[in-house]
Amino acid sequence: MTEQKPVFHTDTWCLLHAEAHDLGVAEGKAKCILEILSDYGKVPLGIQEQILCQKNPSQLERWFLLARQVRSVEAFINRM
Repeated sequence: MTEQKPVFHTDTWCLLHAEAHDLGVAEGKAKCILEILSDYGKVPLGIQEQILCQKNPSQLERWFLLARQVRSVEAFINRM
């Protein structure tokens, strides 16, 4: 019997895992932002898409903190 070699090298696998993790964290943060904003009213579809497509953790963190500070969807959009 021959030994099966992994499809990916360990370094490649670790990088793929880290990237998938980061994308999952970004998606979770975006959903939290939308959940907070939904308390203030309907979030326009374009804004929902913009938030959900954002993968930059710094930008998502800024929007998360902003969503916690404002008291309306309009105020959030104006300060994005």
